[in-house]
Amino acid sequence: MLFYAILGIIVLVALFLIFRDDHDKSYNRSEKKAQRQSDNVKKSAVYSKKENSRPKVAPKAQAKPSGPSIKDQLLGEIRDAILEVTKAADNPKGIVGQFISETKNAIDSTVKEVQEALYTSASNTNIDVQEVIDLSFLDNLEYDKDLEENTETFDITGLRYHCTVHDCGKIVGVVKPEPSNVHDNRAQAVIRNDGKLLGYIPRTQLDWYEDFNENNVTCPFVGEIELDRSRAALIAEIKVILPSSQEFVREEIEAEL
Repeated sequence: MLFYAILGIIVLVALFLIFRDDHDKSYNRSEKKAQRQSDNVKKSAVYSKKENSRPKVAPKAQAKPSGPSIKDQLLGEIRDAILEVTKAADNPKGIVGQFISETKNAIDSTVKEVQEALYTSASNTNIDVQEVIDLSFLDNLEYDKDLEENTETFDITGLRYHCTVHDCGKIVGVVKPEPSNVHDNRAQAVIRNDGKLLGYIPRTQLDWYEDFNENNVTCPFVGEIELDRSRAALIAEIKVILPSSQEFVREEIEAEL
């Protein structure tokens, strides 16, 4: 946009100067012509016979002034100005390139500051998880001794919609089927022991989860939410435990805590 704006201004100024120069020249020629006609009328009375008797000779062509005209000089200056603007636009070290470079540096600096702020906030959240985590929710689970004692590790998706850096740390809770989910009736919700929805088992892992949990029961889990500083994003990995017995589940959770 800067390039086209400068180019437009230069062209308008050039056209104005060219038309004004042509107008002045035209006016001067008309004035001189009128003066010559007046002089010829005065002289015609005295020299009419001589002028008629003499053979007519074509007037000599007026010598053109040497050197470039004002119009040519102006057009040359315009071409030079356009060339300079074009070079500035094409040159990464020019005006446009410098503006883009400064903008990119500002964005990179802002992103880095945000990442450091998030990391500092998460690092300063020093909580003794042994005192905070409550395992009383295990008493309300349904256990089935016919289930094999088994565990599998899964990710949590959607953390950015439900959690902040203050949720970083060890977590326990349940993975609960959510058949009423309008987006996917196969959804498996990951719910913390205090009832907060953290996210879901990723769709890319649902087949794997269904093979692991063939009976589609509510399963307890233990894991941890962390801040990925490189991406300024929350990530989590949980170990899901089949509820074969409360003793087995408690042992697996306490081993991770």
